[in-house]
Amino acid sequence: MNIGELYDRSIASTYDRDERGLLSGGRDLAFRQIEKFVPADEVGNILDLAVGTGQSLVAMQTFFPHAALHGIDLSEEMLSIAKTKLAFHSIHDDVANTDRHFAQNSMNLLLMHFLTTFVDGEEVLKRTAKFLQANGYYSIVSSTFEAFPRIYSLARMLFSEEFIREKNPAPASTETILSFCANAGLEIVSVERFTKKVSFADFEDFYSFGMSSGFFTHVLSELDEAQVAGLAGMEGVFPLEDEYCASVVLARRPR
Repeated sequence: MNIGELYDRSIASTYDRDERGLLSGGRDLAFRQIEKFVPADEVGNILDLAVGTGQSLVAMQTFFPHAALHGIDLSEEMLSIAKTKLAFHSIHDDVANTDRHFAQNSMNLLLMHFLTTFVDGEEVLKRTAKFLQANGYYSIVSSTFEAFPRIYSLARMLFSEEFIREKNPAPASTETILSFCANAGLEIVSVERFTKKVSFADFEDFYSFGMSSGFFTHVLSELDEAQVAGLAGMEGVFPLEDEYCASVVLARRPR
């Protein structure tokens, strides 16, 4: 299924609940990095490469009230929600087509928050870094395969590594993201990690979270009834304690 359609149907209406605070936790670290390191008087254009429901752009409007705000997303419903929160140049398209809408060297700040789970992060970062002007900044918040280690160890009991990686092409680690930046010609300004303990009382609790939050929707939606039943029937799993972590990186295009 097209990721945009999946978000339209299953995620957009519940995304902002963020009941476990995993989305806001990673974003808040990124906001603090931006506020600390990005000179406000040098930011005239900001592009969010996965604008979603607009939470990151709302924060950017506060930090840079005179900047022009732009956002692209594959989900029309997520964009509709974002446009109820603020006015911005909204584009309904795949991030792979960003160059159809923006010129190189046209942005001072790029945001890529919670996108790398669905795309080839290295390729997207390399292509989009060209939109930055010299001394422009790139803010990345990304889940990695270091997140939810208990859940992934259980998944590997039922599914091949190839299946898991195909459905969830997240970067392996923070170091992987740093290598993406280096290959795109960016300098690292700040690196942090957001971590938080999470728990799931039973399979229904996990499945509900996975489908409504966007963290596992793209994987769970690909399973047939037998595979879901196999997950639900695993004994001794719940209640399940795990840990989430996100890599939060601020990089800069050199002068």
